[in-house]
Amino acid sequence: MSKGKKSLRRAAANMLATIERGKTLDEAGDRLEGLDPRDAGFARAIVLTTLRRRRQIEQIMSDRIKKPIPRRPHIANALLQVGIVQLCFMDVAPHAAINETVNAVGKPEQMYRGLINGVLRNLARALEDKPDDPAIKQPDRINLPDWLADSWQTQYGADAMAQIADRLLQTPPLDLRFSTPEDASDWLTNYGADYNAEQLAPHHVRIIYSSAVDMLPEYDRGTWWIQDIAAQLPAQLFPEKADTLDLCAAPGGKTMQLSHLGHDVSALDISASRLSQLSQNLKRCGAKASLIEADLTTWEPGQQWHNVLLDAPCSATGTLRRHPDIALHRRASHIEGRAALQDSLLDRAFELTKPGGTLIYCVCSLEAQEGEERALAFSQRQAQLAPMPILPTEIPALLAAAITKDGQLRTRPDLLPNGLDGFFVARWRKLTG
Repeated sequence: MSKGKKSLRRAAANMLATIERGKTLDEAGDRLEGLDPRDAGFARAIVLTTLRRRRQIEQIMSDRIKKPIPRRPHIANALLQVGIVQLCFMDVAPHAAINETVNAVGKPEQMYRGLINGVLRNLARALEDKPDDPAIKQPDRINLPDWLADSWQTQYGADAMAQIADRLLQTPPLDLRFSTPEDASDWLTNYGADYNAEQLAPHHVRIIYSSAVDMLPEYDRGTWWIQDIAAQLPAQLFPEKADTLDLCAAPGGKTMQLSHLGHDVSALDISASRLSQLSQNLKRCGAKASLIEADLTTWEPGQQWHNVLLDAPCSATGTLRRHPDIALHRRASHIEGRAALQDSLLDRAFELTKPGGTLIYCVCSLEAQEGEERALAFSQRQAQLAPMPILPTEIPALLAAAITKDGQLRTRPDLLPNGLDGFFVARWRKLTG
């Protein structure tokens, strides 16, 4: 590292330590400021891989250190994790992983410099002697909190849970949602070979890419936006194009979908900053919507909509592929605490739906407490509802297995070879009688 150049390993350790103190992945991203784009990308990859391999790394540390390094107030513990993840899971040359990590040790953690150096060198020698030794990398260790692994095993079975856990270790591809199928086809023809692209649905292209999104082709033209293929499903399930209310709408992928599909969209969110982001996204992509800043629990618009889409606040455990910090920050109690809010928002969404209209509920969660159980409780509370089973013809054929016996949608990361987000979707018709 040249004099005066910011250490990417120290920046990564700072970011990791900040996340461990409670910040989200996005909130901690400012710890990478001052790095050039390439170094920032590598530092972020270090952090993401460390979060995804958290329990394996903890076991490796436990096997080699008698007394754990304190996590606060300095970043020695984070630096050791940064070194381990490079050696074991990122194919970084041992001399670079060790020397650059040890050189990133600062004054506050100097007392641990020798320990960090010794552990990393010992680990590098062990890997050189037995690179595939399962006792070193702990490959069979599930990198999920016990409560989450137990929940998924109960809900989906041991085999599915293990496959989900495996998908969560992968760096996810990037899904682009296009305004029209023609735009998707043209982009694929012009740029697909450069990004190892594949088309999973008419409006969709999946690419392998990890750099700045605004550097992708046609970003300024606004022909596409970022949206996981699972998140694209709810908005396309309305049987009629009509006046449509998108609740908890920001950052707006579903809002833009609805607009481009021909709906007259009103989009509500409680956050002014998120609505500002949504406004910018709409402008870039040539979509239109009436934006409403309000708290849904107290909002009284004095009207109803034919279509209502509620993407309710949830644990977001379905997005762990892209946000591995969620596993660090969530507890089982967080899931249970959301149920009352989700019930309340569903009841408000029902009130805002016109008789004869369609109500869709979705959450980016893999938890039955936030999905199937909420839908069942809602159906039992509201007599003026009729379930509208989702049909295989309404979704991409490769996701047909996501339709449940009750005609709802339950996507999981293991349903595609390179993954997708976990989503639950249910749909009802509001009766007129």
